[in-house]
Amino acid sequence: MILDTHMHTAEYSPDSFLPIAEAVARAREMGIDGLCVTDHDTLGAREAIDGWRQKFQFPLFLGVEVLTTRGDVVCFGLDEAPPPAAVAPEELMAHVAACGGCATAAHPFRNNNRGLEDLIATLPGLHGVECFNASTDPAANLRALDLARASGRALLGAADAHWRERVGLFVTEFDDDLRDERDLIRAVRAGRCRPLAWDGAKFVDAEAFCRARLAE
Repeated sequence: MILDTHMHTAEYSPDSFLPIAEAVARAREMGIDGLCVTDHDTLGAREAIDGWRQKFQFPLFLGVEVLTTRGDVVCFGLDEAPPPAAVAPEELMAHVAACGGCATAAHPFRNNNRGLEDLIATLPGLHGVECFNASTDPAANLRALDLARASGRALLGAADAHWRERVGLFVTEFDDDLRDERDLIRAVRAGRCRPLAWDGAKFVDAEAFCRARLAE
């Protein structure tokens, strides 16, 4: 099952220009099986997501991108989202654990001071790393991949889309069919997934895609 595990809706992220209807339409065009709605520091989409699922007849998974004091973390299973930059990563990991959720480091080496950087190797309770992010340069993505592999984290890819044309540029392929957030959490915790890249026509291995771009 292929999911874009990180996207922002115009409805609930103030910096997004991507209505959920456009995100779903683009995902269907690309053959993506589902989308994770991970708006900035809010679970506001909780009030709408069941209606969206019924309206579009498309799998949608609710998460949140939390800005910690060290950088962004995409979380699933939280009961509430803390205010931005209000908690340390270690505090957030404890909250994720208490909720039975999962946590993935978003764009850890992007050059915007919003990534966990080398902390991804040592942070207790971190389940996965978004090794491939469509708004991060290839070298930074590959650096995240190397460190995630060395530390035994789950490897994910995500578009981090704020515009329609960015949906699905990187995605995560899961070994299992995922019905809800509980299934998604179990799969990430078990590392039953791998990152893929969109080459303009189909999904391909994300690492090979990035290395080819660096070699151009």
